[in-house]
Amino acid sequence: MKKIVSGLVGLFALAGLSACETAIDQPQYADLTFGHLGVIELNVAEIKVIKAYQPSPAAPHVELEFPVSPLETAARWATDRLKATGTRGVATVTISDASVVETALKTEDGLTGAFTTDQSERYDGTIEMKIVTEDPSGTMAETTTVVRRSTTVPEDVSLNERSDIWYDFTEQLMTDLDRQLVTNIKTYLKGFTY
Repeated sequence: MKKIVSGLVGLFALAGLSACETAIDQPQYADLTFGHLGVIELNVAEIKVIKAYQPSPAAPHVELEFPVSPLETAARWATDRLKATGTRGVATVTISDASVVETALKTEDGLTGAFTTDQSERYDGTIEMKIVTEDPSGTMAETTTVVRRSTTVPEDVSLNERSDIWYDFTEQLMTDLDRQLVTNIKTYLKGFTY
């Protein structure tokens, strides 16, 4: 009887261990922030951020699957980087695109495919942001910035590795956006910058 009980205990312990082994630890990702880059002072009393883009749950869109949202990260850029230091007027920041689209790529079949690792998907990301500044006298200035970036993943990529790639992709896309916005603000919003 003792052998049967100890055998059953061992069987349940083994089943418990195998159940633990199938669980996949999902990595945690920090929000992307931009305060460390310093603020861009605008001569307005208020800054409004409008998230006009609505992320799509339908294929080929995948932005809702990203570990950090491209839309929320773009909005975070506006609140971290732009500072209202004037006494009148408003700057309106409109995010009209923050999409990422997945495209399946052709991979090798057969014997050749068995010995090669192809890139299986391409991700094309776009962020479009418009900044309009206006004061009560009717003076206006505006700039629209669009950045695009693409990346691919190999066919043997794990779910966690794909999430890492998506996180890095969003960070790189935002680095491109920051660089271009700083240039455009200096060029097109001169009357509202210091």
